[in-house]
Amino acid sequence: MQYRHAPAANHAALDAVLASAPGRPTLPVRLTVELAGRGREHLGRTGALTVWDPCCGAGVTPAVLGLLVPGLARLTGTDADPAPLGLARRNLGLLDPGGLADRAAELDALAARHGKPGYAGAAAAARTLVPASTPSWTVAVADARDTAAVRTALGDAEPDLVLADLPHGRATTWADAPGAGADPAPEHGFLRGVAAVLRPGAVVVAVGRGRTVGLPPGVRPLERLRAGHRAAVLVRAGALQDR
Repeated sequence: MQYRHAPAANHAALDAVLASAPGRPTLPVRLTVELAGRGREHLGRTGALTVWDPCCGAGVTPAVLGLLVPGLARLTGTDADPAPLGLARRNLGLLDPGGLADRAAELDALAARHGKPGYAGAAAAARTLVPASTPSWTVAVADARDTAAVRTALGDAEPDLVLADLPHGRATTWADAPGAGADPAPEHGFLRGVAAVLRPGAVVVAVGRGRTVGLPPGVRPLERLRAGHRAAVLVRAGALQDR
């Protein structure tokens, strides 16, 4: 894949600043920024955006967006599993006034306690970061396939862009997800559930592991991408509705 919106950069320091949940994979920083840029391109607008991550886990993806992508007005993270959402609130709290300074102080304390230079380096990195956006944000428990729960979680937010790293791995899988049942393509139900609460013109970006991310029959993507062992699809919400 050719990157158009995310120049090559070393994001190791940012990775150290963010808190992650063990066993829950996260999207690479550069790929996150690139997919957001492509989604905005398909929206055809430059105004402030509302972004929703419907399987946010520890909130790394929305936090990265707030830190590195300008022009975001609102970030919403939801997840069917409440376990990692405390970390999501910590990560999104970095976007609040004083959030990065508080994280730097926390990392300094860890460096003093454990004598590990990695913590000191992460603290220094936190002090150099300036969020590209200062969005409002919310985090809530909601299964993306439960339309009523999602609408409650979103409140008055009307997402323009959805960026979802589809469940996979040891801690989160489609087989374990509530309501997955015996559906041979549960990601289709996920995508339809997400689209049900969106305006038709919104853009959904879904990322999975493997050669491709499947869409329900008859749905045409806006764009398909491959980056290493990940595949991504961009699709208009209206194309997923009633499918």
